[in-house]
This record gives sequence, C-alpha cells and structure tokens, in this order.
Amino acid sequence: MALRRNLRTALSGLILALPLTLVPIAAAQTEQASPIDITHYKINAELLPDAHTLKATATVTLKALKQTQSAVLEMNGSLAISSVKAADGKTALQFIQDKVNELNVKINLGQLYAAGSDITLTFEYAGPLATPEGGPIADTRLAYVGPEGSYLFYASRWFPFHGYAADRATSEISLTVPANWTVAGHSVNAVAPVTNKDGRKTFTFVETQPVLTGSFAAGQFITRTINSGGMQIDLSVLPGSEARVQEFGQEIAQILQFYNDRFGRYALGSRFVIAEVDDETLESYTGAGIAFLAHKTFVSEKPLPVDDLAREVAYQWWGQAVGLKSFDDAWLSQGLAEYSSVIYRESQQSASEFHETLSEIIELALAFEQEAPIARAPAQLNDQSPAYRSVVLYKGAYVYHMLRTTMGDEKFFNLIKSYYSTFKGQNASIDDFEALTNKVAGSNLRGFYGLWIDSTGVPEFKVEYSIIRTKEGKFKVRGTVRQNMDSFRGPVGLALEAEGGREAKTTVDLRGTSADFELSSDGKPLDVVVDPENRYLRISDAIRTSVIVRRGIQHFQREEYAEAEEQFRGALKVNPRSSWAWYNLGQLFMEQRNWQKARDAFTESLNNDLLPSWLEVWSYIRKGNAWDAEDNRDRAVAEYNKAKETGNSYNGAQQAVDKYLGQPYKKERSVQPSN
Repeated sequence: MALRRNLRTALSGLILALPLTLVPIAAAQTEQASPIDITHYKINAELLPDAHTLKATATVTLKALKQTQSAVLEMNGSLAISSVKAADGKTALQFIQDKVNELNVKINLGQLYAAGSDITLTFEYAGPLATPEGGPIADTRLAYVGPEGSYLFYASRWFPFHGYAADRATSEISLTVPANWTVAGHSVNAVAPVTNKDGRKTFTFVETQPVLTGSFAAGQFITRTINSGGMQIDLSVLPGSEARVQEFGQEIAQILQFYNDRFGRYALGSRFVIAEVDDETLESYTGAGIAFLAHKTFVSEKPLPVDDLAREVAYQWWGQAVGLKSFDDAWLSQGLAEYSSVIYRESQQSASEFHETLSEIIELALAFEQEAPIARAPAQLNDQSPAYRSVVLYKGAYVYHMLRTTMGDEKFFNLIKSYYSTFKGQNASIDDFEALTNKVAGSNLRGFYGLWIDSTGVPEFKVEYSIIRTKEGKFKVRGTVRQNMDSFRGPVGLALEAEGGREAKTTVDLRGTSADFELSSDGKPLDVVVDPENRYLRISDAIRTSVIVRRGIQHFQREEYAEAEEQFRGALKVNPRSSWAWYNLGQLFMEQRNWQKARDAFTESLNNDLLPSWLEVWSYIRKGNAWDAEDNRDRAVAEYNKAKETGNSYNGAQQAVDKYLGQPYKKERSVQPSN
C-alpha cells in the first residue's frame, strides 16, 4: 500500500481531485476483511474558530457482516476521543486510539454480536484542527478550523469512519458556527439554519441515500446561485473572490449538462455546491454533491481552469454516484474522471486542437509509466506523487481513450452509460468493469486489460521503407512497420506525408513484431507517420523528449530548480531543436529572475521546431515579460505586438497580450510552467 501519510487521493471525493482520491492507514489496509459496515451517521459538531478547535458527538450505526465483538474505525490523530458508549447511551466501552501511526480507534463492543446485527456507538471527541498534524498527508491539511474560514473534508477523518472510498452511508450532520457564518455543504433537502440562545447558528445537512458523506466548508461566505438545466449551482466564496462567481458558475453549469447528456443524470438530486477554501489545502477536492477550490483558483489573472473543473465535476459520477469496492480500483474513478474532462474538451475543440490534447495526455502518461501498472499503482505508489498521477490519472485516461478506439464510439459510450446506470449507488471493481466491457463489446477483451491495466510498457513503432518512382511519374512507398512488444496486437494506422500535404493512409494489422505496407502518392514522399490519429499510448524519439520535459516540469512545480534545469537540458541533448524544452528552460530562468538567460531561451524556442504550435505566441509574450522586468518598455511592446500578429489565442494568449500592452509586466515571483 501507499505510505500512510498520503491521501489516497486528493483529487477524489473518493476521490480524488484529483483531485483527483487517501491513506488507508495500516489497520485500514486490512479493512476489506473487517466484519462491519457503517450504515448511518448522526453527528453534532461545534466549530470554535478562535481556538482552532472542533468538538463533536458522533452516533454511528454499524451492521455486523459476520460474528464479532470488536470494531476498528479510522480517526484523525488530532482529535482525542473521550468516550465511546453503547446503544443505551450509558454503557462505556473500552477502546484504544492510535493517534500517531495507524490513526484508528479499536473498540471492544462488550459482547458478541451475530452476523446481521445492528450496532450503535456514540463517540465524544474534540481537538485542534489547525495544521496537517494527525491527518493523512504530512504537509497538507484536509481539515481546518480558524477565524478566516474552516473546512472539513471526508478524507481528513474528522469523524470516525470505516473503509476509505467505500464507506457509503446515510447521514444527518449538524454544524454549529459563529452567528455571521454560513456552512456550505450538500443536503438532499434544504434545512433552515437554527439560531441558538448564544447567538450561534446550527446548519443541518441530511443525506437519505448512502454517499461518502462529511465534506463541508464554513465562513463568512458570499453565496451566489445559478439555475441551469434543472440544476441549482450554489457557489460560496470568501470576500474578494466574488468577481469570478458568474464565470465559474456558467462553466460548471455547462459541464454538468454535458455529463448529464453523455453519462446519465446527476445522482444527488438537483443541487451542486462549490466552496472556496484556503491555499494550505489541496487545490481541489470533491465530496458528495460538493467541490472545494483553493483561493488561488479564483485569482483574476488566471485563466478559468476548465480542465480541473471538468475533472472535479466528473467525480460526482465516478467516485461519488458510482463508488469503489476498494481504493485499489481507483482507476475507475480517477482515470475516468480525467478522461471525462478530456471528452468535455473534445466537445469544444477542433480536430487539430483535440489531437494536441491527446498528445499532451500521452506525454503526461509516459512520464512515470514504468513505475507501476494501473492496477497496482494504488498499492505501490504514494498517491500524492507525480508518478501516481501520471499512471492513474493520465495513463488511466488514455487507456479509456484506447478502449474507445478499440470498441468504437457507439459501444464505448453505451458501456459508460451502462456502467453508470448499473452501479449508481453501489461500489464497483475493475473486474466488474471488465466483465461489463466484454458484455457490451460482444467479445473478450482480457488481452486489452492484461496489456494496459495489469502490465507496464508501451509499444515503440518504427518504419523502414523505400521509394519507387512509377512510369506515370508518381510514387510508391513500400516498407515495414516494426514494434518491440510481443504482447501488442491491433490495427495500426500509417500516413504518407508528401510534398503538398498528407496524401495517403493505410492500416496494417500488427499481430507480431512487424507488418508490411504499401502507399502511393502524386507528390514526392517526405515521411511515413505511424499512428497519426494517436490511437495508441506509445513511445517515440519525439515523445521521449517531451516526457523528459514533463519530468522537469514536475520538479519545477515542486520548486526543485536545479533538478528541473537538469531535465530540460537533458531533453535538449536528445533533441536540441525542441522548442518546448527551450521554452520551459526560459520559464525556469524567469522564476529565477535571470532575465537575459530567459530571453535567450525564448529566442531559441522561437528559432526551433515550435511544437506544439502555441509556443510561438507564448514565447513572444514571455520574451516581452523579460524585457518589461528590466524596464525596457519599447522592446517589451515590440514582442507583445509580434505575439498579437500570430493570432493564436491558446490558453488566453491574446488576453495576456492585451493586458501587457496596457500595463507592464510586474516582476512576479511565480511563473507557471507550461502544461
């Protein structure tokens, strides 16, 4: 299993996001064999912001799955349990709470319960929630109580639960907060807040269908509501972030409608909640009927994070409505949520733009592909690591894409709809999904799952060919495509690039390590492109360079600048003409405020292969930024005008140009690496 102090995973409301989804602690790692199932929670909690403290009483209803006289539940180590009482509310039960290593509480039930018996336990507990201490991630807090605002994520284990990501239960949860606060949370039916004698308010949330309950935010929120397509979207943000509420709400409404049409109706009623949290937690996190976004997400200078929003909303389908039998099945939620985001992007992109999106996912997927197969990644990798995200989210998403190209669009989307309708309100495993795949496909796809889910490794295609001039003055290309994996088999596309453009395509059935082909063209042949439609996750010299850059970006994002530069320069050794490597090297120098080196790197980016094509506009923009940083406004404006002339608006480029033409670039401390 992953190390104890990782989230298993932060992106999941399971999930994730990414949240995409936590740390079964050591005892929780054997919980699949545990003899209990939690069916209902009734929790009364008080938030004491000035003291950074939570006080709570939680009544937990369990069902014995087999004969037992003990129970083990998970619990945040910062919260000290003062008592555990039996169903009569009086009998004190013996318990041991581990607040350091396993983060659990072991209870002696006081008697032997037969299989099928209902068991009720009442926990009294309290403690500080101000730092990551006691939670599943060593350096990131998942629960916080403070005067600036508070949040309690399911993943933080702020209440005693059992079986992370599979612990579906009904609930009635009441939170008491200061009089001028509101609480953002999902509830199947709205319950009016109650004002107490001391002036504080109590907000109650009820879930009548089993969900992964217990995710809330509280503070002096400004709440706006958007009604669209039969959905009510409530956005609760802190003062200063309200300017972007409408923009976020409209995009989320569009995403919800898209998924409703594509997958099946949203399962948690007609209400979806977005709540702002601070920057000391995850950038995004999803709970049942609610998604949390960090404050920095709402910064006005940043483009709308459409990809992240689409992934987080998708967790309502994959991870919430359809749960997991165990966290080892995380591909079903995290990989599919990421691919749902890809599908949403596809609906808004041209064919060429979507091709670039697929290329981007390939590179992200291959950055750490050899670390673990998808099926074993939750057990072998820290789910907060770049390697985990690479394997489960990005390779996971691309495997869904390959399944789509293998089955065809009609059968694939029938599979996804059937998966949703069959397992909505239940927990599913990868084996369940594979069995359903075979049923919908009408054939056995064990070979596909064995290659892409159970194993590591991707094919590398290479071509050898000769060109023949015909009597008619045309050309024939005869050759052989080879690949390096005996286990790979399938149709592989080939395209002939010739003077005047792409002239011919063909497909070979590659069932061994090689297959012959022949292509014809009117113009002089220039190159044979293998898999031009990005049907397969594969490696090549060009992709290999991009993968090295991706690793550098991962170091850059963790502020490991020496390691990042080493990776970028390593990519340039493989391909000195890689504009993307030069561009990211320039980004690194911008972060280090070495303006001359940054300009030199962006110039190299502009003078080389310009792949992907958006590098041109952004290299001009960043070069202008570097001139502005040295107060050379004339040179900066000249670069911005060149960027404007390209007409490329990728990732808000033209808006950025207009902004910097209007006012000089500020010497900001943080420059985001390219995606």
